[in-house]
Amino acid sequence: MLALTVWFIYERIFTTKNLREIGDYFESHLFDTSRQWMFFLSLVLMIFNWGIEAVKWRLLILKIENITFIQSFKAILSGVTVSVFTPNRIGEYAGRVVYIQHADRIKAALITVITSLSQLTITLILGALALLFYLNEHHGDVIGDLSIYIGVQLYIVFFVLSLLVFLNTSVISLILSRIKFLADRFKKYIDVFAYYSQLELAQTLLLSLIRYIIFSIQYYLLLRFFNVDITITQAILLIPVYFITLTAIPTITLAELGVREVVAISVFSVVAENELGMVSTSFVIWLINLALPALVGMVFVLRAKLFKE
Repeated sequence: MLALTVWFIYERIFTTKNLREIGDYFESHLFDTSRQWMFFLSLVLMIFNWGIEAVKWRLLILKIENITFIQSFKAILSGVTVSVFTPNRIGEYAGRVVYIQHADRIKAALITVITSLSQLTITLILGALALLFYLNEHHGDVIGDLSIYIGVQLYIVFFVLSLLVFLNTSVISLILSRIKFLADRFKKYIDVFAYYSQLELAQTLLLSLIRYIIFSIQYYLLLRFFNVDITITQAILLIPVYFITLTAIPTITLAELGVREVVAISVFSVVAENELGMVSTSFVIWLINLALPALVGMVFVLRAKLFKE
């Protein structure tokens, strides 16, 4: 498994068609003292990004096992390591539960689903709102005012339903428990979705929002670092559109970088012309937020295996 992680990262990096061009472009900007702080701040924010995810996972996993923040952080990075070579990073669940010592690991995996749903809910809510403004701003003459008006009404319904569904995950337990086949065999797992109060779930959403803001700032900083001419106002609109578009496209990590590059050019080219800067931003954000944590997580996966042996 660890060999696969290394191979996937190596393959993704060194088969990138414009790797040399990106490398030269990155080097020329890194030695620009007026821009260095943007890159290094993005690196620091990566730690906060995964640190908040560790806080969020620990908040929920405490219902079944008492773990420390450090254990949670190790579990998060282990999940990143395993997720590298799985479709849509579903291996993240298996990687995290390695650090569950006493509790039921299937329950832990289901709790991890709740943490993922919280992040997805924030991505969809903010992305859909930004998409409405994006369509109105850049394609309003094509789709018309009526379509925008209908879109606003649908968004309000979507916003309310999204919050209601996530803040009432106990309803999932109630519905599944009414299905006799599932209730007879999997009741103890179905009950996981009823463990949390609305306040606890709201805290999870808030942490997801903070994390979303952090990697949005990372993306803006790197766009500016690579000299993509975009204002803060434009970034607030376009970055959520970029994230929601990525979310809607099923990928495995091996192919994800190429998808990121295409989506970045499609989204940001409406306000800027520096396509190499957009591609470089996507590549470096992938390295910082995924490849680097995956390599660090290998150490924790290995240690967990040795400890169990």
